[in-house]
Amino acid sequence: MDKSWLTDLVIQLYAAVQAITGYPAPEILPEVRQLPRAEIEQMICTGPCQIRAFYHPEFGIVVDESFNLKSNLYHQSILLHELVHHAQHSSGRFYHLESACHARSASEGEAYEVQNRYLSQQRASERIPVLRWELLCGHEEGGPPVRRLEASSNRVTE
Repeated sequence: MDKSWLTDLVIQLYAAVQAITGYPAPEILPEVRQLPRAEIEQMICTGPCQIRAFYHPEFGIVVDESFNLKSNLYHQSILLHELVHHAQHSSGRFYHLESACHARSASEGEAYEVQNRYLSQQRASERIPVLRWELLCGHEEGGPPVRRLEASSNRVTE
């Protein structure tokens, strides 16, 4: 199946990420795969969850196959959100923070802010409610219950 439209969309959205954030262009764009939501939940969550897209540095971006990335601006903004995570990882933006939880909190906060700015620039009526991730960092490695994906084997660990 021809997915050249998806490559074109990723290039367009990454340009928007650059315009909003100033992150440099990546040497390599991440691969984008569309999978069933149940498969995403199996990969990432400890049970049923709301995660419908994610970025992993070793193998790219995974999005729910039910997303209409060709024409739904809100769904495109979710892909943009994941591209922000690629830009953050490529630049090492939050590596200096004191814990993985604080790095994730800062990363998610920025990605949601960029997503909302993009939606606003596109004159979309939707906005993303922003979770205050930093409140989950009271313990050394706080955060929502998610599985860690081991890149070398694409296996999930608890």
